[in-house]
Amino acid sequence: MTNTNSTTQPARRKPRRAGRPTLLTPATMDLLTRATAAGLPVKQAADAAGVSRSSFLRWMQLGEDAVETEHGGRLDVDSPNPHAALYARVTRARAVAMARAHAHIEEAARGAVVSETHRTWTDPVTGEHRSEKRIRRRPGDWRASAWLLVRLEPNPASFDEDLDAEEARIRAERGETPMERALTPHLQDLAARLQKTLAQYQEEAAAHDPATQAGEPGALLGEVGDADVDRAG
Repeated sequence: MTNTNSTTQPARRKPRRAGRPTLLTPATMDLLTRATAAGLPVKQAADAAGVSRSSFLRWMQLGEDAVETEHGGRLDVDSPNPHAALYARVTRARAVAMARAHAHIEEAARGAVVSETHRTWTDPVTGEHRSEKRIRRRPGDWRASAWLLVRLEPNPASFDEDLDAEEARIRAERGETPMERALTPHLQDLAARLQKTLAQYQEEAAAHDPATQAGEPGALLGEVGDADVDRAG
């Protein structure tokens, strides 16, 4: 006999497959940071950590965006966002590597100490104990400083130009404020009136200039000089 009271059991759902695990593990982050601190470029730092160059650059781009949006531009190496933490650590490591390289180049430009010797002896005449220190230095090389200047600032700009560029960038991002929009027509009108007044002043100054009325510079001065000579005669 067929059991008609049996109920059909619902089919079990297949367990969802877990997403692809991220390669940005704490160990990978540490390897990338140490490789950058050692002065390795992006490609070699990625190779040392066992990831691709494109992955490293993508993580850094995501980290830069997260630092701006979540931390207000502040570098936080302990950020809960792994991309922001990686960006902060790698950025600081790069700054440390650049500072170390800068110090080495400055040392090469100044000249380094090669050897330092100390000598003590007793003066046979006075019987005094004397000491002497001799330092041998390697001569400096100005080309090291020139190389550093070119690498640090290939297109130098003044500090005022940098401030103007930053102000323009901020204005482009935020747009004009209500006060600036309200003041713009008044400032334009004021500039037009100042320009008109300046033009009138220049016309009046030219009208009262004796040299301009005579037609030739110095003509009036010449006539006055002749009259003075006649009176003297």
